[in-house]
Amino acid sequence: MTLKSLTRRLAEVCERSAAVIFAAVCILNFSQVFGRYMLGSSLTWAEEIMRYSMLWVMMLGGTAAIYRGDRMAVDTILDMLSERYRHLVRSALFGVAGLFCALLVWFGWPAALANARQSAAASGLPMVVPYLALPIGGTLMIIEIALCWASGFEDTRFDEEAY
Repeated sequence: MTLKSLTRRLAEVCERSAAVIFAAVCILNFSQVFGRYMLGSSLTWAEEIMRYSMLWVMMLGGTAAIYRGDRMAVDTILDMLSERYRHLVRSALFGVAGLFCALLVWFGWPAALANARQSAAASGLPMVVPYLALPIGGTLMIIEIALCWASGFEDTRFDEEAY
């Protein structure tokens, strides 16, 4: 497996996982609205699960966004630079993002462990599950950043015509 295909595969797995979780959130949300307004009763735990699931969607989707180049950026400045300087600026930007992700891992892991014994009030979900989204998502993003950097940022700009 080449470095490029590994980079793409990690992004695809994260993107599909986020899509499945998001679809489940949409179904829960629809059932909440239907139950509340049509049946007069709703699921007591659904809102809590939707909120925690969106943490996972954000972190997994963020990993895919790194690969696709779907992050907030001002590409005009990069386009004005020569290829050599463009690579340096992109490296610096990815480095800053990597440092931020490292902070998510550094502070997220102890927070997850500190909340391992707690349960969510309505759903009974162990609170370690939503808290683990930060260190796991941060780690996945660091890996994706490193893979994109090692492959020369070749596939980090989203090509709208390909989709």
